[in-house]
Amino acid sequence: GKSIGNGFPLAMCVTTPEVAEAFADSSLHFNTFGGNAIACSAGLATLKAIEEDNLMENCRVVGDKFLRGFNTLREKYEFVGDCRGLGLFMAMEMVENKTTNKALPLYHFSALHERIKDHGIFIGKGGLYGNCFRIQPPMCVSEADAEFVIATLDKSSVNTEMGFWMLNLLTL
Repeated sequence: GKSIGNGFPLAMCVTTPEVAEAFADSSLHFNTFGGNAIACSAGLATLKAIEEDNLMENCRVVGDKFLRGFNTLREKYEFVGDCRGLGLFMAMEMVENKTTNKALPLYHFSALHERIKDHGIFIGKGGLYGNCFRIQPPMCVSEADAEFVIATLDKSSVNTEMGFWMLNLLTL
């Protein structure tokens, strides 16, 4: 993946010693350009920046802030389901309601996603039913950035909730 090389196309494989040993005496390989000087330099520079800028700690601190904010939104809105993650690898599940936990219909999810994009925040979507926001900001994201994202999600959710309410009135 590109993130391991900070934008440089670089990949990494992490495994147990037992699995690695099984490949040591084999002609099977996981790499195409393994060990070239440019790839190694990009990887080492990325690891150096992560260490010097204390980005692992930043991931923990800012990730915790994001999750606290997401869980506050979960308490506030009936359609915000499970909020989960570790560090800066997070997801928010959107549901019809917390009683059934049934996936929010795609047209509702898409409307909310578009409102969030209108505010300049680009987050991924996924999940088995396409009803989860995947939040994976860069390691250098700040607490102020997290506050902005959470406030924007809140503002977009208010508008979405109002839209759901109006839609329900029209169908009565």
